[in-house]
Amino acid sequence: MRISNFGAQPQAEVVSATDVAPVQRDERVFLDFNEDKVQTLTLNQLARTVKENRGDDGSQPHGIYHFALIQKMLDMAAEAGYDAEVYDLFATNNRDKQTPGVSLNPELEEKYGPRAVEAHTIRRVYANIRLKNFDDGETTTNMALAYTQRGIQVGIGTNVMVCHNQNMLGQGNFVSDYNAAYHYAGGDTYVQPLSGIIQTIGTWLTNLEHIVVTDRETIQRMKETVISADDIYKILGLLLQMRVSSDTSVKRIRYNGPVYPLNQTQLNMFTESLLVKMHDEGRITAWSMYNCATDIYKPQTAETNNILPQNLSFVKFMRDYEIF
Repeated sequence: MRISNFGAQPQAEVVSATDVAPVQRDERVFLDFNEDKVQTLTLNQLARTVKENRGDDGSQPHGIYHFALIQKMLDMAAEAGYDAEVYDLFATNNRDKQTPGVSLNPELEEKYGPRAVEAHTIRRVYANIRLKNFDDGETTTNMALAYTQRGIQVGIGTNVMVCHNQNMLGQGNFVSDYNAAYHYAGGDTYVQPLSGIIQTIGTWLTNLEHIVVTDRETIQRMKETVISADDIYKILGLLLQMRVSSDTSVKRIRYNGPVYPLNQTQLNMFTESLLVKMHDEGRITAWSMYNCATDIYKPQTAETNNILPQNLSFVKFMRDYEIF
C-alpha cells in the first residue's frame, strides 16, 4: 500500500478546545473552580485574592507574589520604553489535595460573599504579557509567565495574535527558578533565583529588537518549508515513540529523558489539527505544524508547569530532525 496523501478525505469542521475561552461573569466573584478549572481573571482580581505566605518564615512564595511579579514585568517593559499589557491571565486548579491550585476559604466567603475573589487563594497562574511595539498584523511580542506551587518560569518570543499562540524559537529565551525535568534551554544556565530571573528579563528587554528579528527570520523559513505526507507520518510515529518510551513501566525500554513534546491526549489533538489543516489549506508547512502544537500549549489543554517546557521540547524535536 502506498500512502500518497495525508488527510485527503473530507473532514468535518473541528473546534479546538483552545478556541473556546473561559468566561468571566462578574468582577466580584469567580466561577466554581471545581467545575471550571481554568478561568480568566484580571490583574486587579489576582491582587485581591488571599496573599498566602510560607508557614515557616512568613516569606512570599518564590520570593514574590504572582500579581507583584506580573506588575514588575509590566513596569520593567514600560521603563524600557515598550507598550505593554496583560494579554491573557489564567488561574488554574490542579485539584491536588495537599496543595491545590485554588482554595476557597468559607470564613472569608461569609465576610465577602459566595465565591468572592477575596475568599480565594490562587497558586497556579499563567500570563501572557504583550509588548506591542513590533506588531506586524500577524504577530506580536510576548513574555509568558507560569507561576505555580513548584516555582516560576518565564519565556519570551513571538506570539500569534489571532490565536494567542506562544512561540519559543530562540535560544536562551527561557528562565526558571527550578529544574523542571531538564528543559532544552541551555543546560542548567536557565535555572536562576528570582534576582536572576529579573535580570534575565531586563536583558531580554534590552535585546528585544534582536529577538524579534531572529524569530521572524525563523518563522519565514518555517513558512517556506513544506512537509510531505510521508514525512508527516514519520513525525507522528516519532512523537508517539517518544511518548511511549517515556511513560512505559517496562524499565528496559524506558527513556528517562527530558519532558517530551506531546502526551497521548495532546498527540491525538495534534493529529486531528494536522488533518484539518491539510483539508483546509492543502498542505502543511513547518510553521503550520508548529502552530498545531502551540495551540495545545495553553492552560486549557496542558499542565501549567509544562506549557513552556513542552514548547521548547517541540522546537528542539523539529530542529533535531531537521524539519526546518
